[in-house]
Amino acid sequence: MDSMIPEILYIICSYLEIEDVRRFRLCCRAFADAAACFVHREVIFYLHETDLEMLRCISLHPIASKNVRSLVYIGHTLGPDKQSIEAFCQDYELIRMADKVAAEQSNEPLPPRLSDHQLLEFYKRYEHAFEQEQKVVGNNEDISCIKEVVSRFTALQELVMSNGFWFRKGLTKTPFEGIIARPGSHLMPEGCRQLDSVLNAVFESNIKLKKLTAGELSWQFFQRPPAELKRTMPFYSDLTCLQLCIDVGMIESNAGPGTLWDITTGTEVPQCRQLLKTGLLRDFIKSLTQLQTLYVVFNWHSEEHGYAASLEDIMEPKHTWEHLESLTLGNITCERQDLMSMLKRHKNTLEDLCLRDVRLRSTSWQVLLPKIRKTMNLYDACICGEVRGQRESPPHEEEFWNLEMPDEFEEPLRDDVNDYLVKDASITRCPLNRYNGEF
Repeated sequence: MDSMIPEILYIICSYLEIEDVRRFRLCCRAFADAAACFVHREVIFYLHETDLEMLRCISLHPIASKNVRSLVYIGHTLGPDKQSIEAFCQDYELIRMADKVAAEQSNEPLPPRLSDHQLLEFYKRYEHAFEQEQKVVGNNEDISCIKEVVSRFTALQELVMSNGFWFRKGLTKTPFEGIIARPGSHLMPEGCRQLDSVLNAVFESNIKLKKLTAGELSWQFFQRPPAELKRTMPFYSDLTCLQLCIDVGMIESNAGPGTLWDITTGTEVPQCRQLLKTGLLRDFIKSLTQLQTLYVVFNWHSEEHGYAASLEDIMEPKHTWEHLESLTLGNITCERQDLMSMLKRHKNTLEDLCLRDVRLRSTSWQVLLPKIRKTMNLYDACICGEVRGQRESPPHEEEFWNLEMPDEFEEPLRDDVNDYLVKDASITRCPLNRYNGEF
């Protein structure tokens, strides 16, 4: 086996699924070297001491380090405050209830309940993990480790910072297994420390990324001197894909045991809106001349304060991205004329369009959708979430349809709208009308 030509082993690996590549590399040293070119092309890690050490080991491997194409940073932590044993046990009861529902749905037996002694052992593991995390963050060990290892990932092209429920890739195994407590978005402002640590390392290593994905990412990430952003713009010049889910704040409160959580969303909409009015984000996106995919979604709007951004805060009016193929915008406001003007400028390249939770300030979706269908040649379309507008003829009533999210609920009306936009011959009239709206 050791005498086989490396190029042949490399070709064999190129046809294997990643799990098979991992098994393939266990055969012998020659197989391991060939598989090293593939097995770590995507590296997923948490802010956890064992994952940071794993990163360091991969970066020191002479073959694997030169073949890392994508870094996926899951930004979840156990902090900021350590749970008491009582709270830990209450969380276990909630997890137990969820396991019971899952077992009933899958018709499988419910795992046996943990004894008090077993729970105490799990709590000790949780305490140790929490203390180690506090040490890593307090001593900036995460930042120094990432800076060290990224300099060795010379083939790096894609960076994903996943926080909350955004841009996760169906991961099941984490370094937090065995402690019951579930990590979450605890480092504030959300996602900023994690993304900053990796981007600074990439910048200092003079690595030009092709794809950048981040979310949930607090709007405060962009709250920095314009000169600093302008200085780093050339660093992003090769980006073909930018995906951002921008967090605009949420407050959770609870009156005590047995009561429902009260959630107020969009609490920082005014501050975010004021920042975006400066054109800071718009100018950055405009500078990305190679963009093929643009995804900018704000995670909430506010019942009290409205929306954090307008279309013109994100996309420069009259500007054209020559290669734009896919566009997703969420929780923004605009007028149909401005949206259509932007779409027309990209009708020769744009194939995929998603508009989620979009409000037309004083114009109508019933006018907009037929114009999109007539003008564009979309391969895929998705109008989803809360769709708001205003009729353009008297009595100028408000429009509202809740089309829900595709990954959460089935909604026949949403499906009809999206089929209509891709010119399904069986749907010739705009599916949205005054009779199926909720106002």
